[in-house]
Amino acid sequence: MKRLVFAALAAALPLSANAACVAPGDLSRGIAFTREIKGQGSAQPNGQYVQVNYGRGDAVVARYGIFPVQGHFSDAPENVIGAWFEQTSKYSFGGNPPKPQSGRVWTSTLNVKATGSDQSGAFKENYRYNVRYVFEEMRQATLSGCTYAVMGVTARFQGEGRDWTDRYAYFPELGYGLLTQYTDNQTGRTARYGITKMVTK
Repeated sequence: MKRLVFAALAAALPLSANAACVAPGDLSRGIAFTREIKGQGSAQPNGQYVQVNYGRGDAVVARYGIFPVQGHFSDAPENVIGAWFEQTSKYSFGGNPPKPQSGRVWTSTLNVKATGSDQSGAFKENYRYNVRYVFEEMRQATLSGCTYAVMGVTARFQGEGRDWTDRYAYFPELGYGLLTQYTDNQTGRTARYGITKMVTK
């Protein structure tokens, strides 16, 4: 009898282990994720786009999670009184961003209209950048015991005296991508936001 019970439990283990894995279609229910820095966040549909809340005041609405349409960023240094930064931006590309496809390179322009405030007062600014998206070959990645198809996407932005690169992990079967790295190409400073956990909400 004990052997039968043990066998039944063992047979059930794979289902339990995979129960938390994110599957195609789960985005409609909402996805929760954790990154190495900046902590927990979430992703869910927003019309034809994906809204990604990265936590700590950072949020973006983007096509496939990687081509921004609008975003919000805020920052208040810890242990500092009277210093803060808050900005809301609207983005428009020169052309329709493509569906991510391995081996493809897409170049365009990006116009940004930003409004916000900091300790110096309110501001309103416009920016224009040249952008270049590179879509890498598909690979398999394991996260919390779950295996996903993932495509690396590198996006470089140049203009207005700035030059930086964003890197995304795009999950084609799930329909969204998450920012995993930022590099200031002028200073070489890099911030990595590796994904450590991803589950349905």
